[in-house]
Amino acid sequence: MTTGNLQVAIYGFTTQIRNYEQAGIYYETRLIRDKLTLGHCTLPIYKNTPVAKPISEHERKKSSEEPVELRKELFDLDNEKYEKYLMKLDPNDCKNQDHYKVLGLSKLRWQATTDEIRYCYRQKVLKHHPDKKKHRGIVMEKEEYFTCITKAYEQVGMSDAKRQAFDSVDHKFNDAIPNDKSINHENFFNELGPIFQLNSRWSSIKPVPELGKTDATREDVENFYDFWFNFQSWREFSYLDEEDKERGEDRYERREMEKQNKAERERRRKEEAKRIRKLVDMAYAKDPRIIKFKKEQQAKKDRIKEDRQRAAREKQEAIEREKREKEEAEAKLKEEAERKAKEEKDKEKKERDIAKKAMAQQRKRLKKLAEEAGYWTENPSDKLTEMERVERICIGFTIDQLRELCEKVETLTVAEDIQKSLTDAERLKKEAAGVKVTSEEKNKENEKQVEKETWTSEEIQLLVKASNTFPPGTVERWVQIADYINEHRKDSAGLPPKTEKQVIKQCKAVQTMNVKLPATTQNQLGTALPDEDVWSATEQKTLEEAIKTHPASDPERWEKISTAVGTKTKKACIRRFKYLVQMVKNKK
Repeated sequence: MTTGNLQVAIYGFTTQIRNYEQAGIYYETRLIRDKLTLGHCTLPIYKNTPVAKPISEHERKKSSEEPVELRKELFDLDNEKYEKYLMKLDPNDCKNQDHYKVLGLSKLRWQATTDEIRYCYRQKVLKHHPDKKKHRGIVMEKEEYFTCITKAYEQVGMSDAKRQAFDSVDHKFNDAIPNDKSINHENFFNELGPIFQLNSRWSSIKPVPELGKTDATREDVENFYDFWFNFQSWREFSYLDEEDKERGEDRYERREMEKQNKAERERRRKEEAKRIRKLVDMAYAKDPRIIKFKKEQQAKKDRIKEDRQRAAREKQEAIEREKREKEEAEAKLKEEAERKAKEEKDKEKKERDIAKKAMAQQRKRLKKLAEEAGYWTENPSDKLTEMERVERICIGFTIDQLRELCEKVETLTVAEDIQKSLTDAERLKKEAAGVKVTSEEKNKENEKQVEKETWTSEEIQLLVKASNTFPPGTVERWVQIADYINEHRKDSAGLPPKTEKQVIKQCKAVQTMNVKLPATTQNQLGTALPDEDVWSATEQKTLEEAIKTHPASDPERWEKISTAVGTKTKKACIRRFKYLVQMVKNKK
């Protein structure tokens, strides 16, 4: 048994009489020593704060004679079972022991008063102190068990700060929060009321409002949730510090230990705040009173909104009624104006239809005269030139000019006279439009147009070959045909190149004149192509779709493509694919 424990034991139950004298070094030294023994802060002494007024002897005697009400019926029994429990405790692990149970206050715990803690401690000392047991003739093998009682009293009986630290992590406290699915309007108050009451012990502000019942006023309910949403807890977790800074070798190590302890305390404090907030959020969401208040508030808002909408609707209806009356009056005026405009428009349309019909008759009349006369020439090239001139006249002349020209052509029988009359009519048309054309310009223009539009027999044969080589469906078919003709004709340097429009026009002329195409087509080298290399538009389209459908990774790709086309072999499909790829590369 150590001397320190004996001093604590004697100090615990011996009544001390303090002698007050003039303030001085002895007074301050003794007061500091007492505060250090009790674990109180000595900072006010260092700051020379005013000393408390001394208590008179009469007041001291009066206070000592007042009886203290102790709830002894709630104290634990000090029997053999308690002694077995006490002997099992490890003096080196006092931090993990239940201090209230060691002092016999496992039922009261945090609700035990300071007098009750002091009383239980004195009883434990009188019965279980090794010296007391020796005096009674009981010899213990080990005397370290009494250290657990001393540590328990030091933790919960000598310092409010230490007791608060231990109460904050009391293992008997239930931190559990019920699942929100288990809470409904029937068991809301019975389930959550005790939980809020249990957690109210951590509040720094007293008193703590209660959850109440169904008949609570809205003000009480709002005050309750305002309090818990801004809950201030005194719960702290310094008792669970893993590192004891007093064991540090130097101040740097102690600072690092304190830093780690503070970080761990802050983490636990945030978890505690999160737990309380989760409880309050769940209660607020499940509270039938809040649901009722929200419905009433929403109903009030809906009534105000309906009244506002009704007023706005009535105002809008009045505006719309006035607007509708105005629109009806305007609509009547507009309808009358539209009726008159429609009559004028119908009249103009009838006149246009009559003029259009007459124009079509005259155009048809001129074309019929030209077709019956074979366009007044036997040369295919001249025939194409005359066909273009007839089309140009039909498009550019008015109905009166066409009628006059048709009557003049009907009176003539010689082809040269008819062609001359057509030329004169075109010249008069230009002069009437304000364009002066000299005879020399006329000749140059005619020669240029004839040279540009004239197709030799060689070019026509190349056109037929290219048309078969590049069937319908080929990408930019007419451009490729024009390039083919310009590249393979003999006198390509002396003649102007053929354009896409000229190729299209000449193809139409060839089809109109029923020119017989050769039985076989030829490629660019002049050799005859086999039938399987001649592709129609339908076969070309089917080939393109099959190439998209069957990927290159398929080992039987070309067999499937050939089967999809139907009329071509596998080799023909591959040759056509390579040909199309080469065309794309040449274009790029």
